[in-house]
Amino acid sequence: MLRYTNYKGLSVSLVENSWVKLYIAPMHGGRILQLELDGYGFFYVNPHPEGSWLNFGGEKIWPAPQGWSSSDKWPGPPDPVLDGGPYSITELDAGTGEDWVKLTSPFDNYTGLQITKEIHLSEISSEVVVKASFQNLGNHTVRWSVWPVCQMNTPFESPENRYQIICPVNPDSKFENGFKVIHGLANNPQNTFDSFGNLVVSYQYLVCKVGLDSNAGWVAWLDNVTGKVFVYKFDFDSQKVYPQNCSVEIWTTGRGLTYSRQLNVHKDDRSVNPPYMEAELLSPMHEMRPGENALFEYRMATSTIPANSGIKEVNKYAVIASPLKKEIIESSIAIAGKFGVFTNGTVKLKVNGTYLSEMRVSPSEGVNIDFNIENGLFQKESTFLISLDLFDADGHFLGIIDKN
Repeated sequence: MLRYTNYKGLSVSLVENSWVKLYIAPMHGGRILQLELDGYGFFYVNPHPEGSWLNFGGEKIWPAPQGWSSSDKWPGPPDPVLDGGPYSITELDAGTGEDWVKLTSPFDNYTGLQITKEIHLSEISSEVVVKASFQNLGNHTVRWSVWPVCQMNTPFESPENRYQIICPVNPDSKFENGFKVIHGLANNPQNTFDSFGNLVVSYQYLVCKVGLDSNAGWVAWLDNVTGKVFVYKFDFDSQKVYPQNCSVEIWTTGRGLTYSRQLNVHKDDRSVNPPYMEAELLSPMHEMRPGENALFEYRMATSTIPANSGIKEVNKYAVIASPLKKEIIESSIAIAGKFGVFTNGTVKLKVNGTYLSEMRVSPSEGVNIDFNIENGLFQKESTFLISLDLFDADGHFLGIIDKN
């Protein structure tokens, strides 16, 4: 149920469940101003923005491609309508008995668009479903991509590399090394690869933007110290055209130089150049005749993994920080793995079809599997298969988190 409150001096609408709070600011571009998991705020929020662009932070939706050279590119931000204008907000039922919140922008004459964003927070998980729609209310055909942009919080006092954005590289990427540098240093030290082949952008307060044609369907932000994880989930269509061939873009504020219409100097001063990272999704390009619309559905999910674990993979049920592994140590077999889940329930460790261990889990706490069994229990069997299975709070099987 939607209720009205105040967040850092701004009037907002609040949606919440057992773990997550969504603070929505309809009067400031219809953005999700903050997303909290048990009080941990993931988004960068600026309650007192200054200058030509009133950047309040949070998560919002823009049209892409961005540019200033022609009318088929969006010359923002700033944008007083789609990024900063007042959106209407209503509660609605999506026909499934679930509560949804609908945000609707004013009509923007430049792009011809009206943006609607329907938001649903699950009652049984930390997942938020967003159905974003562009409708062409203009009088000529337009072509745009839906561009969700999420500004992630990296506080002033944070040490370098505490915060990371992780994204899988497309094995059939159009780009050399699987990504392209859009702004900043070509050899930016923030951009590295982990042992799983994912691109990892580790924040060092250096200005940078990279783009990927990732087809894995997820990009994650990680606070290594607390283990808190924010995930964008999306569908990738290899048959469609994406802006600059990118399905994901990652931006970091900080010191350095960029070129966009002119040479821009980004000061090494966090008071005037505040620190944050951006995780950005891009839908395929949609051609819309007058009256037509384009829909892009994506998800946001939050979880907790054991601290300083990194991220290998994200699936429907969990974040895999360290995959399940088994090791024979003298007369015993050690089984280990690290994970984070999106729902309340139980994980059960299964060895050769038999459940040997279980533990209660929730999105608020990391899952650390550290289990030993006697080697003799399975010495007569030719195979040794292990899996970590997830069950909901009522004991119903949901799926396999990981297996080996």
